[in-house]
Amino acid sequence: MATEKWIAGSGQGLTYGNAFTGSTLNSIASGNAILSDLQIDNSSALDIFCDVSIQLASAAFVAPNYIGIYLYPLNQDNTTYGDGRFGTSAAGPPASNYWVGSIVLVAATQAQNGTSRGIILPPGKFKFVLYNQGGVALASSANVCLYRTYNRQVA
Repeated sequence: MATEKWIAGSGQGLTYGNAFTGSTLNSIASGNAILSDLQIDNSSALDIFCDVSIQLASAAFVAPNYIGIYLYPLNQDNTTYGDGRFGTSAAGPPASNYWVGSIVLVAATQAQNGTSRGIILPPGKFKFVLYNQGGVALASSANVCLYRTYNRQVA
């Protein structure tokens, strides 16, 4: 009988790394989305899955209360990601064909943490887009989005 188990990805691996840098997620208005300033290259690692985790500074979150996660692949022109939107914070939502998950937030004034698991990765280069549906602008500092990669092994 075959045994299946998770194994660390060859790219980022099981240690969380930045999906966005520094202040990129700060002060994003509710209803707006932003394209990551970091490109993730899965061309040689060819990892299959990832988890995306957020840590948001305290704000007065209200319904609707979630962060949408979208994955924008690098297009054949080798310069445009997805539909080319959200290079700066702009009104969303992103196109539904790029949606890969959501993280539900608590409707309260508090810091928020959450993870979306089992996101299927494309081979090649891509960037994440986060869509703020927290009912309030994200705090002006201390907002973080990380990711890790892994695969499934059958032995």
